[in-house]
Amino acid sequence: MSFGGLYISISGINANKKALDTVSHNIANVNNPNYVRQGAIHAESRYSTNTITRYQMGSGVDVQQIRQIRDEFLDAKLRREMATFGYYKTKSEILNEIEVIFNEITNSGLQKVMDDFWDGWSELYKEPDSLTIRGLLHEKAVAFTATVNHISVQLDNLQFNLNKEMLIKTEEVNSLLKEIAGLNNKIKLAEGYGPHISANDYRDERNAALDRLSELIPINYYENKYGEVTVTLNGRDLINGDYFNPIDVQLNPKGHGEIHWSDTGEPIDLKGLGELGGYIDARDKVVVEYRERLNILVGTIAKAINDVHQQGTGLDGSIGVKFFDFEDDDPAATIKVNKDLEDFNKIAAGKTGAKGDGDIAKEILGLREELLFNNYEFGKYVEPGEDGTMTIDSFYRDLILNLSLEREQARDMVLNQVMLINQIDGRRQEISSVSLDEEMANMLKYQHSYIANSRVINAIDEMIETIVNRLGIVGR
Repeated sequence: MSFGGLYISISGINANKKALDTVSHNIANVNNPNYVRQGAIHAESRYSTNTITRYQMGSGVDVQQIRQIRDEFLDAKLRREMATFGYYKTKSEILNEIEVIFNEITNSGLQKVMDDFWDGWSELYKEPDSLTIRGLLHEKAVAFTATVNHISVQLDNLQFNLNKEMLIKTEEVNSLLKEIAGLNNKIKLAEGYGPHISANDYRDERNAALDRLSELIPINYYENKYGEVTVTLNGRDLINGDYFNPIDVQLNPKGHGEIHWSDTGEPIDLKGLGELGGYIDARDKVVVEYRERLNILVGTIAKAINDVHQQGTGLDGSIGVKFFDFEDDDPAATIKVNKDLEDFNKIAAGKTGAKGDGDIAKEILGLREELLFNNYEFGKYVEPGEDGTMTIDSFYRDLILNLSLEREQARDMVLNQVMLINQIDGRRQEISSVSLDEEMANMLKYQHSYIANSRVINAIDEMIETIVNRLGIVGR
């Protein structure tokens, strides 16, 4: 055996040592959720050719690459689904908050307050002269306006918080873009030293950032020949190499942030995808819708009651007194019981003001059964002479029912996406996660191979020692 055998065994020792180092690295990261297991890919070294005989001789084994064991198709599929999941998860949470604001799950919501308010008119119709009944009606009317004002304030606060959250998510997107661009540069520099070098730990960090970014906004991406990932949104580059194009936020007249391309200033449409898209749509559509429905409900009730009440006469002979004060552009936030009615005598129970006249109270009570609303076409008042299709109670029930159904649909979408994402991620983990049993098996395999190569070197060493030290000394 020539010295070539020694070189072959040494290459085997080095290759197995590298493989054992890879196994050790896998085991050290067994609890790292972003880590993708690695494997040492062995390949034969280049052959050497004898210039005389032209025979080729192998020179051992090399570690061709420390490769990540992953399925990029599953990564891309998971990230597509994450954008849908992020949107509906956000929408479901916001709709749940709106349900809590209206508080119809308990027995102390707006419906209960309205029932008490109508009961107050019913009692006044029975005893139109009673100041006690008038006082109770006034108290219930104040409770109605306070409840509506509170709901309006809470919707305002929710919208304000959604705007803050939207700004935070935009900042997170920009932070991830900067991080990915920086990792692109590190990967390019590290892998630029040779085709057999892989910056796998940097790639793990970048993939974790891409996973989170895909949950925030609907991205597409691809990797170029230098190992850099190019990330796009709506066909335009967010990241290209180590360059990134951050999302710019501009405030509209309401003080709400709107996202734009920082290079051109054009608005960005997330098309109902991603957590960021969920917060924007919840702020600009969902909360606005239920605020408008509430305004239509409250404005219609207040206008109808005022029209009737102004036709009546109080016990003190007062006429033309409005029952509610409110601003037409935002009745839910501004409605109050007319301050003049703190004098209960000014509450008009009848048309004449005579004792026992409860015609106005009866007419106001009858408003509850009148068809004051059209079917919701993003709600509109019924103009005089038009025929409505919904009463006050049915309109409000429709609002709450629509809220429940929308919340249920969003929740179902979340559950469906969770099942789908778990299925894809489960398949991804089967391929990419570290198995201690498998790593121990690999460790034993490489250890035995390492020992076998060591024994070959020992055998060659003994042969060389015999040739050098023992042959040719007989007969001296």
